[in-house]
Amino acid sequence: MKWFLLAVMTITYNGGLEKDMFVWSNPTFNSLEECVDFVKNNNGPIYLTLKQEFPNDVLDRLFCVEQEKLKKFLEINEAQKGLKI
Repeated sequence: MKWFLLAVMTITYNGGLEKDMFVWSNPTFNSLEECVDFVKNNNGPIYLTLKQEFPNDVLDRLFCVEQEKLKKFLEINEAQKGLKI
């Protein structure tokens, strides 16, 4: 089972329905513990990557997410973008 690091940024769009997100595809992790250790030991590179990707936004949260849960989360997120309110 693979684990991924997911960053959710602060600024919202479309009336608060959307936020910028970033998923690291490299590295991936074999366990939750590996992912958490990576975050603990790589704060600088993580924040630098996010600052380069989203220069006008700030980090809200980091999550270590199992592959299937991440896939479902992203599918739901994409489906919600298509909804009209």
